[in-house]
Amino acid sequence: MTLRTLLPPRPPAAGPSRWGVRRTARLTFPEPSALAADPVHAARLRRYLTDLLAPYGLALAPYGPSPAVDAPAGGQPSGQSYGQPSGQSYGEMAEALIRAVVPAGEQVDLLVLAHAVPDLTPGRATACWLSHRCPGAPLSFAVTGPDGTAAFTALRLLTAYADTAGLRRALLLVVEQDWLPYDPGVPVAVPATSRGVALLFGDPLPGERVLRLDPAGIAPAGPHPADPAQPGTGLWWELGALPDPGALPDPGALPDPGAPR
Repeated sequence: MTLRTLLPPRPPAAGPSRWGVRRTARLTFPEPSALAADPVHAARLRRYLTDLLAPYGLALAPYGPSPAVDAPAGGQPSGQSYGQPSGQSYGEMAEALIRAVVPAGEQVDLLVLAHAVPDLTPGRATACWLSHRCPGAPLSFAVTGPDGTAAFTALRLLTAYADTAGLRRALLLVVEQDWLPYDPGVPVAVPATSRGVALLFGDPLPGERVLRLDPAGIAPAGPHPADPAQPGTGLWWELGALPDPGALPDPGALPDPGAPR
């Protein structure tokens, strides 16, 4: 166990900073997680979600028959069939993104995971788990919120930690998965596809270029409309496709999700 002591926030140091996005990656996960095929996990997940929804008068929706999952101890399937879950585990998605974006031999000081839809392993503290999976055993936490706002909040927090706590090598993971087996009772946009974007921040190594996050003095590069079918990663997907941070568009041109429409 690692104990970290962080000083109170202080204003960023005066003068220009070269800190910014060093590397990017994006991945699509078209097939369900291998964990979804585990009948033991499926049964536990069904029980967990059923108990979680009951106090709110909500019910778990059936998601396909599977005798291996639905059959009780007597051997006959129950009247209500739930089958095997679909979807993804953000832990496994994040591991793949970490392998794709963190160079061999490098370490990370801070990891922030941003998402909206709950994942396939609600009983796991995914951000803490990733601290042991990411090089450097970084300080890790997750941010969740609707309508794609989580990633913007995560970015602000990540930048503040870099400025005030000296955690300069930071990793932002924006993930979303396409499986929600119940109606939450409020409007929610479920992604069409499970996918994730990784942005690795830090001070540039010799010969590297970085994307500066301070938009002051930079002219807007034009609108960047979000894909409504991918509310979590829509705005970040274009960034994840560009390997050269120097070619990335100005983040100040991205629309603020909190602005009136």
